[in-house]
Amino acid sequence: MTDKKFKLIQWMLYGLMAISAILTILFYLNPSSPDVLLYWGYILVIISLIVILIVSLYGILSNPKGSVKVLIVVVGMVLLAIISYALSKNTLSPAELEKYSISPTGVKLVGAGLLMTYMIGIVAIGVFIYTSLSRFLK
Repeated sequence: MTDKKFKLIQWMLYGLMAISAILTILFYLNPSSPDVLLYWGYILVIISLIVILIVSLYGILSNPKGSVKVLIVVVGMVLLAIISYALSKNTLSPAELEKYSISPTGVKLVGAGLLMTYMIGIVAIGVFIYTSLSRFLK
């Protein structure tokens, strides 16, 4: 990345931080309207997703040979998500579903998210142990 682009991105981030700080101060001065911060959070998430997609596509197009590993990781994450969804199930009764006002699909998605988190944690711990042992033995 060129120095000019880096400076531009740096100033854009400073601007977003300033807007966030101003909105936070305004919230504490008048806490009756938390929706402004919520909508600002949505805007920041959308901006983040757009920037991530643009930077990722730029990286893939500028170095297609080096992006094979990234694509393998993305495919692995998608497979992990599919496996997690397939293994998750709804364990709540209809009365509990109504009590918590959640659908069976929602329960299954939450279970899939938890399973995926556990699996990623186990993989991260395994990679940490492997790299530590391989460095120790070399």
